[in-house]
Amino acid sequence: MKAYVSIDLEGLPGISSISQVAPKYSLYNDARQIMTRTARVVAESLLKCGFKEVVIADSHGFMANIMPWEMPRRVKLLQGYPRPYSMVVGLDRGFDAVLFIGYHAAAGTTNAFLDHTYSSSVIHRIWVNNELASEYYVNALYASYYKVPLILVAGDKHLEEDVKKHTPWTVFLALKEGISRVSAIYNSLDDIEEELKDAVKDACSRLKQGQVKLIELADTYKVRIELKNQIFADMLQIVPGVRRIDAYTIEYSARTPVEVLGIIETAAWIGAGGLYIIEKSR
Repeated sequence: MKAYVSIDLEGLPGISSISQVAPKYSLYNDARQIMTRTARVVAESLLKCGFKEVVIADSHGFMANIMPWEMPRRVKLLQGYPRPYSMVVGLDRGFDAVLFIGYHAAAGTTNAFLDHTYSSSVIHRIWVNNELASEYYVNALYASYYKVPLILVAGDKHLEEDVKKHTPWTVFLALKEGISRVSAIYNSLDDIEEELKDAVKDACSRLKQGQVKLIELADTYKVRIELKNQIFADMLQIVPGVRRIDAYTIEYSARTPVEVLGIIETAAWIGAGGLYIIEKSR
């Protein structure tokens, strides 16, 4: 049995400030230790549940946050950015289960901690078939396309409603609760680690008992991306299949969840180029 763990940062306990989210900030090392500690707890718990291999996908920012020397044996660490399909790359290689740890709510979720969807600097909001889309939802669709059941989501409590709506069979654990965009409340890390171990054990039990499912996929997906600057739409409108709706918004018709994630990543990457142009023109 093989498990895939996609781990983000903003939904983790102990993360309560922008000063923690990137190497250039003063408290980043604290966040790195929290992320590493959480990854190890999840990996060890999965190995105890009988998984023979665990892949930890470091999925925050430049995606090289977790300290590799802290990972237990039989754990593979996937790091580095940019990479195709971002937070779930490699999930098509035959996994029995996937877990999303440290996940946050979609951009536009009231009081959610550091709410965003894929790119906080480029993308304002995303809709998929008229559903406000979070990273959780798009990545869950991607996992279902490759027939990998999502057994556990752990992160900001503001994500719980989204999980209950789209994958009600998935165990959800609130690691924190956003009080505002830049504040959150959470229990001690020791208490949360015990809760996380129990949640992994519960998720594994549901998997073994056949209680987890896949999302029923649609024939097509209308992806609407609202951008933060007109220049991003200016650049994206020449991408084949992209339709410009207004100054800030583009649409794209995707046939599969793989294409959904692909156009979102394309928007984020091209937008990053737009940010470079804006900065250089100042």
